[in-house]
Amino acid sequence: MSEVQASVLVVDDDREMADVLCDVLREAGYRSIRTNTGADALALVKLENPDVLVSDLRMSGMGGHQLQMELKRIAPNLPVVIITAFGSIQTVVESMKLGAFDYLTKPFSNDELLLVVSRALENRQLRQEVRRLRGELAHSYGLPSIIAANPRMVAVLEMLQQIADSTAGVLITGESGRGKDLMARALHFESSRRESPFVPINCAAIPENLIESELFGHVRGAFTDARQSKTGLFVAAQGGTLFLDEIGEMPLTLQTKLLRVIEDKKVRPIGATEEISLDVRIVAATNSDLEQLMECGRFRSDLYYRLTTFTLAVPPLRERSEDIKQLVKHFVLRASAEAGKPVPEIEPDAMTCLIRYRWPGNIRELQNAIHRAIILCRDNTLTTKDLPPKVAGYDTSPRRAIEEAVDQRMSLDLLERRYMRAVLESVNGNKREAAAILQIDRKTLYRKLEESDPEE
Repeated sequence: MSEVQASVLVVDDDREMADVLCDVLREAGYRSIRTNTGADALALVKLENPDVLVSDLRMSGMGGHQLQMELKRIAPNLPVVIITAFGSIQTVVESMKLGAFDYLTKPFSNDELLLVVSRALENRQLRQEVRRLRGELAHSYGLPSIIAANPRMVAVLEMLQQIADSTAGVLITGESGRGKDLMARALHFESSRRESPFVPINCAAIPENLIESELFGHVRGAFTDARQSKTGLFVAAQGGTLFLDEIGEMPLTLQTKLLRVIEDKKVRPIGATEEISLDVRIVAATNSDLEQLMECGRFRSDLYYRLTTFTLAVPPLRERSEDIKQLVKHFVLRASAEAGKPVPEIEPDAMTCLIRYRWPGNIRELQNAIHRAIILCRDNTLTTKDLPPKVAGYDTSPRRAIEEAVDQRMSLDLLERRYMRAVLESVNGNKREAAAILQIDRKTLYRKLEESDPEE
């Protein structure tokens, strides 16, 4: 039986009652410990580390409520069950406010006692599992998960650590694929908010007519398709962090409402009559030039300054050659585990190609290249043959591509289109990312790609 070794500390100044409770618990398979004073209970909690504490409310000396207050300091995760013969609403409410898991009113049956102790144990086990999983998340997404030897990247991480516990706005900037999402998660898991939710939303991925409802929520009947109420992401992130990715894509009308929510720290779901107070940290990210968008009238300046108390500018991978070797090894380990293959040796020539390649798609492109290489590699050695052709065929001469275009008498128009296609290929056909890297409007990219190449 899984609960045989679970221990329950019983605290009651009525010795006979304490003995009866211990006997009932012992017969049910629990290890029961008894004491008659609150002071002794505190000492036993430190010594025995029980799984559940069952305490009478009215005791001579230290009472149940005072004992609860002391336990919150020394054992905040210990579930407490309060027993009282004075089952008034006031005493019950006070016990629950102090963190009691549950209460029993005398007289109660043995089955009632065993049921509430069993539920308290289940609750403790669930909380332990949640803490374990959060610890794994913090390890996976906190600062230790970010590989950085490049001085610029190290400086960014030092700044991140300094501002992690601030409630001020943070904007993370950089090209697509640089790991802005990972930086936002690191901010969250390095902060005191790590026990609360991290809620991401890609502002560019949700249709304009739905994003307001996603962010703020709505009540049933607020609009035609609102068949039931919906909790918005602001409320879902209560106590934690809301990550607004691609903030530059947010419609102007919604920017105004977002600014109001940030300033008032309150949100009103669509169709609701009352506001909900918020305790949410806002972290935003963009691969767009927000200052340029402000000049064009496509981004509010007041919102910009609200979001940019701190700015973390993530350098592109091509400027972080010091980090590539460690990133390659990291992705090789991960991809090998996912593919169920042994971790291969990396041929020196292959590593040279990986370090020298420019990586227009940044870390995401590197990760995809390694994933492909692991699938293709044979004889437990990753070679240049396993790399994407554009990575393996990288030429160290910075003028080579231009020289080839000159040799072929290539028109500027054709060279431009070929470069656009190469960038598009590097990001696996994602036109939004390609347009961001090329720093052109997506419509321009579409038009250019649709034009035929007469020389091809």
